[in-house]
Amino acid sequence: MRKISVLPFERILNLEESNLLKEAVLKAIRVFESWGYNYLKLPYFEFYESQKKTLGDRIKDSITFKDPFTGELICLREDFTVQVVKSVSFLRTCQFPLRIYYFGTVFSVGDVLERFQTGIELIGVPQVEGDAEVISAIYTYLKSLGFSNLKVSVGHIGVVEKVLLSVNNSKREIVRKAFKEKNLSLLRGIFGKDKRAELPLLQGGYEILNVLADIGFEEERELLEMLGKLLDQADVNFSYDLAEVREFPYYTGIVFEIFTPDTGFPIAGGGRYDRLSEVYGESFAATGGTVYLDRVLSVTKPELCKKDFFILDTTEGKKYGFKVASYLRSKGYKVGRDIVKRSLKHSLEYAFSEGYNRVVVIEDKGKVSIYTNTNEFISVNLKEFLKLF
Repeated sequence: MRKISVLPFERILNLEESNLLKEAVLKAIRVFESWGYNYLKLPYFEFYESQKKTLGDRIKDSITFKDPFTGELICLREDFTVQVVKSVSFLRTCQFPLRIYYFGTVFSVGDVLERFQTGIELIGVPQVEGDAEVISAIYTYLKSLGFSNLKVSVGHIGVVEKVLLSVNNSKREIVRKAFKEKNLSLLRGIFGKDKRAELPLLQGGYEILNVLADIGFEEERELLEMLGKLLDQADVNFSYDLAEVREFPYYTGIVFEIFTPDTGFPIAGGGRYDRLSEVYGESFAATGGTVYLDRVLSVTKPELCKKDFFILDTTEGKKYGFKVASYLRSKGYKVGRDIVKRSLKHSLEYAFSEGYNRVVVIEDKGKVSIYTNTNEFISVNLKEFLKLF
């Protein structure tokens, strides 16, 4: 029989990576709930036509199949933001502003088919304060994961969009690609000495915003300046990027990405999407952001989950091990038992390699040896040991 192998696009996490992912999700829950956000379980499926409207050309990367009941073409979710807006649009009752967080897997064609993400969406807040809250909350979350020297790049999708409207239809995709690739020579060939050609060079602080006023983009300048002041108040380290281009077509305003020196790619990103709800027959402002947990995994050292006690009962009939383990668990400790017959040496090596802090060996006549490593231990009687907890 042929041995079943791992699929070429499949990623199997080991125990350490799985624990890191779990801890990242648990911290997301704690941080996002501390900002007043509520968890929303999101659906896995979407109609192909709806996903095409929301994702545009990215629909080519969606994983599609026929509904076995109706024969309609449907997709696995490729983007959490779309699913949040869809779910909110069909909620029976909700009151704005609505703060939502999520975590889970999205699916698309690529090197791997599934990617892990967590994030937040702020629904029903059209003001720039909403964008500042989302960026600040995600920034706080990433710091809780141990990332330092974070840098937030903020921009406004309307800058490039307005530039595109100023050129001939036949050149718009060429100009969009030039902005995305920061191809200055091509932009200068199209715009000459016009300041629009220099926008990809403009990254920095408040001083670069004057260029937007010079080319008539006063609305974008004011919003970015207001956002900057709010981020300063939140101690968020940021800079402006005036040539932001995004693949998802639903963005309508402020956009951002968060970088760390350990990577050459963003570990989080998002922005405003005030018209996305129109796909579902609704009309509400919204902004949000996503943390790319796969990228977090790639730059974080994983380790096994730490556990408290490993119980080894060597008495005749193993009279105490189960009860001692149950008692310690009732006190909130993480406790495992050795139920495999092997030598003490091998049991100790196993326990410490699995992340247990202490090994408790219960011996005859009520003696207990507490190991903190494979060689060092102290001995007490069983009653004294239990009184410690």
